[in-house]
Amino acid sequence: MTERENMQMVWDHQCPNWVPMIGKASQMLITPEINDRPLFMSGKDWFGVDWELDPENPQFMTHVKPGFCLFDEISEWKEYVSFPSVKDLNWEMIGGRTKAMWAKSDEMMGYTVGNMGAFERINALMGFENGLCALYETEDYIDFVNAYADYRIEQMHYIKKYMNADFVMMHDDWGNQNNMFLSPELWREIFKEPERRMVEACRNLGMHYMHHSCGYIAPIVPDLVEIGVESWHSVSPVNNWDEMKEKYGKDLIFAGGVDPQVTDAPGASEEVIRQAVRDTIDSLGKDGGLLCSSAVMFSTVAGVDAIIEDEGTKYGQYKNSGN
Repeated sequence: MTERENMQMVWDHQCPNWVPMIGKASQMLITPEINDRPLFMSGKDWFGVDWELDPENPQFMTHVKPGFCLFDEISEWKEYVSFPSVKDLNWEMIGGRTKAMWAKSDEMMGYTVGNMGAFERINALMGFENGLCALYETEDYIDFVNAYADYRIEQMHYIKKYMNADFVMMHDDWGNQNNMFLSPELWREIFKEPERRMVEACRNLGMHYMHHSCGYIAPIVPDLVEIGVESWHSVSPVNNWDEMKEKYGKDLIFAGGVDPQVTDAPGASEEVIRQAVRDTIDSLGKDGGLLCSSAVMFSTVAGVDAIIEDEGTKYGQYKNSGN
């Protein structure tokens, strides 16, 4: 059985032969032409946001340049923001490059990443404090989120046609380590229906839909299930793994899970890292339903991802592990 076939069993809600490690069972398909955020280099994205590296920690992803603010009021967004269309990109070239990079397409799945969600985009454009206040200008905020959803849905058609991706991982971090950044009620009013539209468009094109959200988002997990999100990536332990697995394990595929608060902590030993992987598999992988990786997708600490993948490959054999 190939990694692709084994991973598809998880999407089909069957117990696979082993826990698929996302970095081993799938290939990220890179589209630098969609410049949502310059990665690992300073510069502007195509919305005009200034990003920069931390010179003392160049292994980290870029952050918005301190003090950057394109506008102060969400009611002004149409004056400053124009969502770029991707229809004029050279998709024949992008598809050809993808085929050259994705050499094992018969053996492993391919996926693309929506690098920033609507909540993250507003915060990048306005600054975090302004962005949080903007949530209460609900009508203007909803207009922006719907425009954002249209922007992503257009991309999905080209991604499927020219890259033939198997799944899309959409990002929007709605939680921190203690709570959500907004109330569940406000999330439902602003984000739920645009998210539903993105899910439906993606799945109608024949791609699976995974949503990445770090932090605590337990109150809206049943909403994600309701609107058809197939997989939730991150699943930080602050969400109570046992409860999540019991309530939603039949309907929702858990992805990620390995806690960077443990694995990326200063001085974390190899055994501590391996135990974090085993804990994830024991809780979220029981009877299947887990696609495993760091909860933040990639560790920023050299060597940690290799340990995570190695331990998951060894420990995640369902016939031998007792899961």
